[in-house]
Amino acid sequence: MYRVLLADDEPIILSGLQSMLNWERLDCTVCGAARNGQQALELVEARRPDIVICDINMPLLTGLELLETCAQRWPDIVFIMLTNHQDFHMAQQSLRGRAVDYLLKIELDEEKLERSIHTAIDEREKRLRLFQPAAQRPEDPAEAVARQAAALLSPEGGLEAERAIAALEALGAGKGCAAVLLVMDPAAVPGIGSFTEEERSRLFRFHRNLALDTAQKVFQGVDFVSLPSEAGREGTASLFLWGLEEDKPIAQFQARLAAAVREISQVRLSVLATGVLSGRELAGLRLQTELLRREHALSPRPFLCYTQSLGKGDYVAAAKRYVEDHILEWVLVQDVAAAVGITPNYLSSLFKRQLGQNFMDYVNATKIKYACALLRDGGHMVYEVSHILGYDNAYYFTKVFKRYMKLTPTEYQAEFGQK
Repeated sequence: MYRVLLADDEPIILSGLQSMLNWERLDCTVCGAARNGQQALELVEARRPDIVICDINMPLLTGLELLETCAQRWPDIVFIMLTNHQDFHMAQQSLRGRAVDYLLKIELDEEKLERSIHTAIDEREKRLRLFQPAAQRPEDPAEAVARQAAALLSPEGGLEAERAIAALEALGAGKGCAAVLLVMDPAAVPGIGSFTEEERSRLFRFHRNLALDTAQKVFQGVDFVSLPSEAGREGTASLFLWGLEEDKPIAQFQARLAAAVREISQVRLSVLATGVLSGRELAGLRLQTELLRREHALSPRPFLCYTQSLGKGDYVAAAKRYVEDHILEWVLVQDVAAAVGITPNYLSSLFKRQLGQNFMDYVNATKIKYACALLRDGGHMVYEVSHILGYDNAYYFTKVFKRYMKLTPTEYQAEFGQK
């Protein structure tokens, strides 16, 4: 399967490229997406794509500079350039730099892109024969991890699972592992009953690509791969992660992905997560994934974590975990009560009795604690922090913040933010 890297500083172009084609039908997979030339170069170095679809005019490093650098270091990588009319002369220059094609963004459609991909694949094979005449192309490490993780999570288990664990450890991917399952339910999408099979597949591909793009942003310092689609499980996708020290990044991924989907789609997306396991414990991942699927089938939820789905006798502790896992959303007592399996009134009374505060006070206090960290970091404006944490507007956020911190967000950032 050919690995394709996308690079463009316009998010709408990246999203369009990811969802425009059925990449698997072309024997391709999108292995990454970059928003500037420097990030693209780092991804090329880390993931060694076969094909790069690249904007000519990007910040930090232009497409032409990226093309020139890669032509010197990895001459077998094939480039397709994206351009606007005003950059037409640069597009012609890119062909002299051994790009195989250039595409005008304003005229880009499925047919043109697919034709260009076929050209790039043919050129890729020619360059492999030219630059690696006697050597067989080695398996990409990420592909090897994905293959072994898929074997580990397959229903067969047994000896195959033991071999997969040994292989993952040999690949350096056997520590701090977890599986994340994405379940997409399009029932609420208007007119879904009239969608063709290809239209439904395109809808699922778009959301899978959105999830991968979100994962790249959230799992900093954590390795992950997308697993091959399982036969008979349309509307599902799986990620295998390793190098985790705790499960908090998974909760952050769920919250950020849920927010992204909520803004652009009516597809109901659930994120099911196993515990974090290492070494011989990895045999438990398969059992956990099956139990998660069964529990979700009985009671669909936007987020279900195996470690939290066991023993919910401590309802307040379970509710607090839910709030922390959904800190970037507007959390209602009804949602939390439903997640932990009790009535809203009973949950409210438990909070008052055990914590001495009502439920919404706890939610706001938790959000303000998170807001303080964002404000101290200095990378966000007050209105951005308000939006990130799910408040309707910055004015209301400021009122809540001052009630808890005795300072406005601006005053707090000025006094405690990074200098």
